[in-house]
Amino acid sequence: MDNLFIYFGVKIYKNQDVYFPTYDIKKDSNTRCFSHLQIPSKSLVYDIFLGWINLIFKTDGTFYHIRYCQSEKHIKEIFTSLKHLDIKDVSMGLDYTFLTTKDGRCHLFSNKNILSEPPLDLLPSICRVKNIVTEDLYSVVLTEDGRVFNLKCGEKTYLKELVVPNLVKEIACGKEHVLLLSDFGTVFSYGSGSRGQLGHGSIENQETPVLIEALDGLKIHSISAGGWHSAAISDSGDLYMWGWNESGQLGLPCNELQSGKIPMEEIEIICCLPKIIELNDEVVKAVCCGSRHTVVLTENNHLWSWGWNGYFQLGRDDVPLSDKPEMVQMPNSFQPLQIKAKFWSTLVIGRLKYEKDSL
Repeated sequence: MDNLFIYFGVKIYKNQDVYFPTYDIKKDSNTRCFSHLQIPSKSLVYDIFLGWINLIFKTDGTFYHIRYCQSEKHIKEIFTSLKHLDIKDVSMGLDYTFLTTKDGRCHLFSNKNILSEPPLDLLPSICRVKNIVTEDLYSVVLTEDGRVFNLKCGEKTYLKELVVPNLVKEIACGKEHVLLLSDFGTVFSYGSGSRGQLGHGSIENQETPVLIEALDGLKIHSISAGGWHSAAISDSGDLYMWGWNESGQLGLPCNELQSGKIPMEEIEIICCLPKIIELNDEVVKAVCCGSRHTVVLTENNHLWSWGWNGYFQLGRDDVPLSDKPEMVQMPNSFQPLQIKAKFWSTLVIGRLKYEKDSL
């Protein structure tokens, strides 16, 4: 069954140049729902990768690039010199884009020249790469055997291995901080702590990974890092968040919305320790953080969102921001299966339901 993508955020196209399936979804200027690219030749879309100023679409063995707010004539095929490779993931930061192949190799492109060939230096083949995360300050490599490296790019790329007491199974990268999830379910963080995003009870920076002690009694199974905020899901489906709450991205009372309405001590501007976020007793299975917003998918296949809504990335158009988790109305015919959020965009990946799915 074909994937169906619902996108909220910065406009993908100036005009409505995407193929819309015929079913019940609101079509406004910042909502896109599609399964095919109209250019070229209504290609079936397999995956979409979110960037700061651009999107990359994966079709059957081919990748296409478009900057936000441009027309279909600007869709360009990219990575043409690597078409012989089986690319499994694309990670886009401010300066570089990383491609990871299924055989554990990595290629990188400068975002200034992403439409030109060839790619920059291939990373040293120290071992098989599981994935790479990148945003502003950091680019981090996770290998299939659980090792983690800081990656520095420039005229020459080099790797520096991080010392972590356990093997790592997941990594997440914010604008200035990094989260690491070990195979024991413990969480480590390092980088800037200026807005409490490290979760250590202070705003101090950490040059090397440090255990988040407030989560140490829990088994965490998933993490996410936003611009300056962080999230973790426990194995029981509880959501924990910490860091900057300037736009309500933690789902806690923020100053802009609550000043003068509630006591100042109840307003969270910076939250330096993880706090549990309630979602009407729903069990959380996935969380993704954008620069200043958060989206969650629950076991009931409900989508929730909160935080800054300047580009309608919350999937609603009635508020500029929200500090209360709100359920996003999805079409009755749509079943969400996966979520992505990065920078100012949100992507929901799912499928159309058959009648028997609803019985």
